[in-house]
Amino acid sequence: MRLRGHRGFTLIELLVVIAIIAVLIALLLPAVQSAREAARRAQCINNLKQLGLAMHNYHSAIGTFPLMNSIAYSDVNVTTEWGTWSAQAFLLPYMEQTPIYNTINYSWTSWYGLNYQYPNPINSTAWNTKVNSFLCPSDYMAGSNNINSYLGCYGTTTDCWNSDSMGVFAHKNAYSLAAIQDGSSNTMAFSESLVGANSGTIKYRSGPALNISPTRYLDATQDANSISVITGYMQQCQQAFATNQYISNNKGYRWAPGSPGLTFFNSLIPPNSKQYQYTGCRLDCQGCGMDFGDFLNVSSNHPGGVNALMADGSVKFIKDSIQQTTWWALGTKDKGEVLSADSY
Repeated sequence: MRLRGHRGFTLIELLVVIAIIAVLIALLLPAVQSAREAARRAQCINNLKQLGLAMHNYHSAIGTFPLMNSIAYSDVNVTTEWGTWSAQAFLLPYMEQTPIYNTINYSWTSWYGLNYQYPNPINSTAWNTKVNSFLCPSDYMAGSNNINSYLGCYGTTTDCWNSDSMGVFAHKNAYSLAAIQDGSSNTMAFSESLVGANSGTIKYRSGPALNISPTRYLDATQDANSISVITGYMQQCQQAFATNQYISNNKGYRWAPGSPGLTFFNSLIPPNSKQYQYTGCRLDCQGCGMDFGDFLNVSSNHPGGVNALMADGSVKFIKDSIQQTTWWALGTKDKGEVLSADSY
């Protein structure tokens, strides 16, 4: 009796099976990636909601939202406004981060002297501590070298030293909810930004630091002449960025110092701008970092826009397609603009 042999796959059948599996994987992979990004975006929203809750608990306890930065000792009998503590640092106890808060001596600066790369020895523990709530999970670079994804808004001015800010936060000044006359639901408090890259000209991660002797301190909502001058500077920054001139990558370097570029932004350039693709631009110091720059933008890896925390504690998704004037209006607290929900 002859046994019937087992027939194997022919080469054509094997290729067909492999092709079918490849098609199934190709169909499945985007769905998996989309599901993972949805989870990361949800966590990002939760991080911002924690910041919002902390802001309002701080407001209930103190009567205002935190300062953008203040004055502290950089050396014995020497005070400075550079490298002092951020709003994030003051919010730590309201975010279940009291142990980190207790390591900080707020009378002294977060960094030593004028070089942000060297923490003040008195405060080195807090300086180097990563806080997961300050890291957006959609930014794969956040947490490796630069450890802050969320920036507070100081309005539409290029003057980060202005104590009378149009935004929720200001240099050496603190505002209460009563100061937000445009409505807390239509005024940004925080938004997210991709942290700086380690090297190279990378879109939304690095930007130029120039020395072009500008008329720096302007507000886009002030008058037509200011808008014209600011737009000219924006274009010069884009040209320098496109040609890899004097690139800086320290965006979001630390959460500790109250430094625009590291922990704060101005709402001049809309998120993920196709026209201005740099993370920020500093006009007064060729080769410097982004801290205390003139244009400090927000960005994200979320498809289509960025998450933003409003002053009322809600989180809204701001589309990349938002009109520049609407973006300006969201960044100011008392300009009297009227915004509809469908405008962003």
